[in-house]
Amino acid sequence: MTQIKQILFAVWQLCNYVFVQRWRKYLKGDGTTKGVFNNRRKTTMKILQISDIHWTKRKPWNDDFAGMKSRFLVDIKEYIEAGNEIDYIFICGDIAFKGMAEEYDKALEYIDKICKIIDCTRQEVFVVPGNHDLNRKAVGYQTREMINASLAFAPNNENILDEVVLRSGSLRKALFAAFTEYNTFANKFFCQEKLMNKCITGKIDDTIEDSDELFYETRFPKKVGDIDVYIRGVNTALNCDQWDRNEENKDGHTQMLPCRAYVMENERKQELRIIMGHHPIPFLTLGDKVKEYLDNHYHIQLFGHVHKQYVGDGNCVMVQSGAFDPPKGGKAENYLPVYNIIEITQKDSTHVVVKGNSQIWDKNKFVDYKKGSFEKEIEVERNLNKWGTPKNAMEEIDKRNIKFRYMDCDDRTSFFNTIPGVHFTPDTDKTEPDNCLDFLAEVEKMGKLAELNELMK
Repeated sequence: MTQIKQILFAVWQLCNYVFVQRWRKYLKGDGTTKGVFNNRRKTTMKILQISDIHWTKRKPWNDDFAGMKSRFLVDIKEYIEAGNEIDYIFICGDIAFKGMAEEYDKALEYIDKICKIIDCTRQEVFVVPGNHDLNRKAVGYQTREMINASLAFAPNNENILDEVVLRSGSLRKALFAAFTEYNTFANKFFCQEKLMNKCITGKIDDTIEDSDELFYETRFPKKVGDIDVYIRGVNTALNCDQWDRNEENKDGHTQMLPCRAYVMENERKQELRIIMGHHPIPFLTLGDKVKEYLDNHYHIQLFGHVHKQYVGDGNCVMVQSGAFDPPKGGKAENYLPVYNIIEITQKDSTHVVVKGNSQIWDKNKFVDYKKGSFEKEIEVERNLNKWGTPKNAMEEIDKRNIKFRYMDCDDRTSFFNTIPGVHFTPDTDKTEPDNCLDFLAEVEKMGKLAELNELMK
């Protein structure tokens, strides 16, 4: 009898464990499954922001902040164990140190560890490139430096980019060659820019179209209350090289952020809008012009690069994150590792409260960084449809989800010629993953992602 009771008790424990795990996943929403998990509304969204990871090939015993990186994982684990959640991870550039494949491999391994701790997938990770994400020794560096100077100093740099550089196969190949390894890394999160990807993986005689975007964008499946959240990632490091403006070189050139990267084609009045890049406004060419547009169109602006935490004033929220792995020595001696947890909470139908909880490294642990923390209320325009809620055939984030699921398929090449209206021929000079990404781009261009989703079921 006692043995039967023990067996029944063990079965009860197992059932209870399964129930608790499923209920926990329901409460959180896994961001990967269509249906109730994606559409469930929470009043607060939490974002982990880090920047300037600077992964190198160095061994742990040669890494000044190896202990910090281990302690950070513990810190995040304890945050989760205390009953908190993190919905998304934003990395504001300088993921690598020299833009090398081995550096990105190490960074990816570390990011996956963070994802495991907070119980998310790569689908919840968003990245942008920084000046250290270029391989400056990549082929064509002399041509690239000539292009970079033109984009930084010329008053008509937008025309030079559109009418000269992008129209020349050899020039655009030289410009984007330095981002080759970063592009491969970004593809793992579907954070690649269409234009960058095309210039790197395409042929020299490919035609550049207006639809080849110099940014990526998506709408999150998780809302802040009933407010949609939109993010756009941009590349502020397009024309970076050894002549950049920095603390040692005040007369160096600035970074061009092309209008086609940050100007929105359609006014998006229903959403809380976030833009993420690496270089803050003072480092950008025509920075005043860029700032005016961003302040009028993006509620939250996230940057890195300077290695020191700074929170801007004004009606929007601008966070220049301190470095996660700052340089040592010289002027950088006082730089300390920083990370931020940004909470966005709906206050009412047209307002959200954005709170930044900043943590800074103090000898052997992270502590509250009050100087870098903030709290601000911002207004979100809500030109709501007086006839009711618009019925969209497919949310933008569903498209992102479909892409992740497709790339996880074992037989993904079998879909190449199965969708009516999509004619795709693999390029024999490209790898299988690159052909699959090109196939996805063609499917999306033809508006057939819904059909692909049905086929994968």
